[in-house]
Amino acid sequence: MMPMKLGTQLDRLTIGVLPVKTKKFYLLETPRWIDVFVKILGAFMSKKMKSRMYLCKDWSEVENALGGECIPKGWGKLEGSLDIGCVPEEYASS
Repeated sequence: MMPMKLGTQLDRLTIGVLPVKTKKFYLLETPRWIDVFVKILGAFMSKKMKSRMYLCKDWSEVENALGGECIPKGWGKLEGSLDIGCVPEEYASS
């Protein structure tokens, strides 16, 4: 359990900087040292946060979890079926 004052300060920081609630976090093609680091860091994480992190060795795990209809065509090593690109055309480099 963290002190109330520290918890309040962390809440203010994340609300002001990152107002997004993370439901799932996928790490793809991670090197071995990241796997070890995440396991060590996991000792300090809550069960809820640990349940939201996924270390994927294969891109197909992401496709199975999200479904092909949610993945844009040409994203990573997947054969998605979503017609929109990841980057809008005006920002894509030629």
